[in-house]
Amino acid sequence: MKTNPTRGIPLTNTAAAMLRDLLDDHGLSQAKLARDIRISPQLLNDILASRRLLTPEHCLKLGRYFGNEPEYWMRLQNHYLFRKTQREKAAAVNAIAPRQTSG
Repeated sequence: MKTNPTRGIPLTNTAAAMLRDLLDDHGLSQAKLARDIRISPQLLNDILASRRLLTPEHCLKLGRYFGNEPEYWMRLQNHYLFRKTQREKAAAVNAIAPRQTSG
């Protein structure tokens, strides 16, 4: 987990956190889930540890497996990516002067 230096609030990959919670809630091992959704155990471990991100294919598989919308997983992943980028690129974004409109 990374910490925002200005706020001290940890940045959590919500997709990985939700997936960890579902494993616990359903009493699933990482090995079983990896086998059932046909990905390598190492890839699943990397996703859960936030070393790798969910791809659209992973989202489709998770949605099918858990009976929810694949877009749910994609939204969680994209929300994390947006917040991560927002923190990492804050100085560069803030250096951009807003366009002035006439009128």
